[in-house]
Amino acid sequence: MKKLIIIFIITGLTLIAAFLTPWLIKYPGLVNIQFAGYEIEMRFIVAFGLIVGLVFLFWLLVYFLRLPKKAITNFSSNRSRKSFARGLLALSEGKWKQAEKLLLTSTKNSPTPELGYMAAARAAIAQNKIELAFSYLDEAENNTDNPLTVDLTRCELLVKTDEDQKAMQLLKRILQSYPNNPRALHLMTQASQNTGQWQYLREILPKVAKLEIMSKDKVKQLTTHSIAQQLSFAQQEQDLQATWNSLSKNQKLEYDYIHAYAQTGLKLGMYQQVAKLTENTLVKNFSNDLLEIWARLDIDNNEKIKTAEKWLKKNPDNGVLLKTLGQFYLQNKLWGKAQTCLQKSLEINPTPATFKLMAQYFDAVGEPDNALEAYRQAATTSTQLLLVAKNET
Repeated sequence: MKKLIIIFIITGLTLIAAFLTPWLIKYPGLVNIQFAGYEIEMRFIVAFGLIVGLVFLFWLLVYFLRLPKKAITNFSSNRSRKSFARGLLALSEGKWKQAEKLLLTSTKNSPTPELGYMAAARAAIAQNKIELAFSYLDEAENNTDNPLTVDLTRCELLVKTDEDQKAMQLLKRILQSYPNNPRALHLMTQASQNTGQWQYLREILPKVAKLEIMSKDKVKQLTTHSIAQQLSFAQQEQDLQATWNSLSKNQKLEYDYIHAYAQTGLKLGMYQQVAKLTENTLVKNFSNDLLEIWARLDIDNNEKIKTAEKWLKKNPDNGVLLKTLGQFYLQNKLWGKAQTCLQKSLEINPTPATFKLMAQYFDAVGEPDNALEAYRQAATTSTQLLLVAKNET
């Protein structure tokens, strides 16, 4: 910009001189100077030329006087640039100590010392010099008019050093002023994951997707994970229900979300809500895992039996359903039906839990020898399963 202004001034003066010169030649005029008893008389054009010449000589004198200082400054700047370049190379090669030294050297007489300080902070973090790294960032902030880049680097280092809460506080302030800053949004996704602030993560992910900061698959994965975490680790009934209500119609049909809601709802005592959801789901898509959650709900046992009997008509060879229904029959002292279901379940899938239920049946009907044998079978089956698990590992 400065060079452009000088060019305009020179061009303007040249045009003025070209316009005035013919007129001055035709009407030269005289300049009379009297000083200390002396009198000097000359044409105006000559006087004007002398003035211009004197100004040029003065400028030339100033230029040559400033030349050594300018040369020294240029030399220092070039040295700083070379130190900065070598420091970045050392940083990329993992030579942290060398990089830190070179980058600090580059800040002297540099037009952008904040860049050297920020890079030095990264090298210090790599050496676990936490306090020193943040002191470099303070120096960088003192040497720049725009602290955004420094603050973003500070946030990045806070995340790397597990200071995610501090990082989130600073990132929230940054996003208030720069709501679409890609780096701030990316760092916020990391910090919110590390701190378990899943709701906040869900709120910023649409913007992350819109700005294409992450791939669509990655955004979808993070969205699924955050919802699952909210559903799985809700501490209160209202929190779990609020998360569930925030889901779309299609999301409420996804099995992973249904399972997480049911499992947490069971722990929180939301028996009626979980029963309604799991029963509606099991009618459409039968799942043994969801069945076992439903079986543990503290709801009327007679209603459980009626519901399970309906499911058994559609799934007559499901060992888990037979075992579950047999357990309900035992609880209601329907011995014959219990024995039938449990026996068929053992034929399909002999598990320790089913053998134990069969042993309870034999105890209830007064057959201690059969009960003892059933308990022995339960222990044997458990041992066999343990051996299989060890062999697989």
